[in-house]
Amino acid sequence: MNKVKSKNMKRMKSLKLLVFGLPFPVNLLNAQETATLEQCQTWARERHPVLKQLLLLIVCFGFLHVHAQVTIEQCQEKAKANYPLIKQYDLIAKSTDYTISNANKAYLPQLSLNGITGYIISGLPSISAPGQAAKEPSKYQLIGIAQLNQTIWDGGATRSQKDIAKANAEVERSNVDVSFYSITERVNQIYFGILVIDEQLKQLDILNENLNRNLNNVKLSKENGLAFQTDVDEVKAELLNLEQKRIEFKYTRTGYMQMLSFVIGEKLNENELLEKPVVVTSIETQTNNRPELSLFASQLKLVETQSSINKVYNMPKIGLIGAGVILHPGMNLGSVKFNNIAIAGLSMSWNTAGIYKNSNNKNLDQIRIDRITNQRETFLFTNQLQLTQTSSDIEKQKAIIVKDDEIVLLKGSIKKSYQLKYDNGICTMSDLINAMSKESEARSNQALHNMQLLMSMYNYKTISGN
Repeated sequence: MNKVKSKNMKRMKSLKLLVFGLPFPVNLLNAQETATLEQCQTWARERHPVLKQLLLLIVCFGFLHVHAQVTIEQCQEKAKANYPLIKQYDLIAKSTDYTISNANKAYLPQLSLNGITGYIISGLPSISAPGQAAKEPSKYQLIGIAQLNQTIWDGGATRSQKDIAKANAEVERSNVDVSFYSITERVNQIYFGILVIDEQLKQLDILNENLNRNLNNVKLSKENGLAFQTDVDEVKAELLNLEQKRIEFKYTRTGYMQMLSFVIGEKLNENELLEKPVVVTSIETQTNNRPELSLFASQLKLVETQSSINKVYNMPKIGLIGAGVILHPGMNLGSVKFNNIAIAGLSMSWNTAGIYKNSNNKNLDQIRIDRITNQRETFLFTNQLQLTQTSSDIEKQKAIIVKDDEIVLLKGSIKKSYQLKYDNGICTMSDLINAMSKESEARSNQALHNMQLLMSMYNYKTISGN
């Protein structure tokens, strides 16, 4: 029992020495950017036998940085938070609070002071006491008028003003929501653009692996006199073409990642992984939740609220009033000097001008309602046209993908056939490379069509406001 345990301990010790005796890819482990599994695989494949590859991959897994994938919903929320228009929500709320506060002050006592000074040409009476000559009053008079009003009932004006302020704020918020819809569309375009590039890069990796495998086989055949240098050169040339495409895709992806970083206001690594969105396959059950519909509803509510002010114009206003008048130097009325007067009581005002305009105002309100309704119908018509076109694209792409599966199977079978022919000296390396390229192209088209289907389904979701 002890001997068996001792042998196991020795094996474990040897395994540890083998693993830690390998020269690690220090440039990958110390790099600031995330080391990918593909980088470790490539490094291991070029420098180590099969056994060492497996051990090295175990070590690499221990040093791989684990990152949660970025989702399209996260990007959309961050883009909204980063968009300068987001500040409008707070400004609208503050503006509404101030407007309502001003309306509430209508029931506070209102004090007005007026002063008049001037030369009185005529009109002041000359009154004297019995037996005395009339004394000419002073032509220069200073008149001070003070008036204090306290509203008791304003006919519903204050309530209407507050309701209008709230309804107007709702319209402004809905306008901001509509503006944010364009940001969501922009994020979707960039996000899916990156996903399409990622799918193309995956297919290039598969083709690159097949070409490298054939390059090693051709080199070995050439050393044994079974292949020509032109066969080796053809594979190398194809690998260079492949590398050109990879460089093009990489730079395009970097540009898209920079745009996405700018839109969401957060620095993203150029190798950041994006998660494929998950959408509901049954698009017919999705209801229309576009922000424009909320905007039209808010506008209709605002018109309805503003129309209530027409009733206010026809209502009397009731309040308390206090007024005082001061004259300096005043007027002598015999033995009495008149220089001030004060009055207090109940006031009522009623302006009948609103009665004459009431009918026209109602017609104007109805015209505004009809215009908003027409705009809503026009939007729904255009929106339904977009949904119908997108739905048609989805069905088309589903039918294409069914054929893609068949094409990939056939192209894979053809490639294997040419591989067997080349191994037996029946065809040239050009024929084999052409067959491999055709298979890779079929797989690329399949991946592209799958991503286009996902994009169309997500576009349908976005167009319907979900």
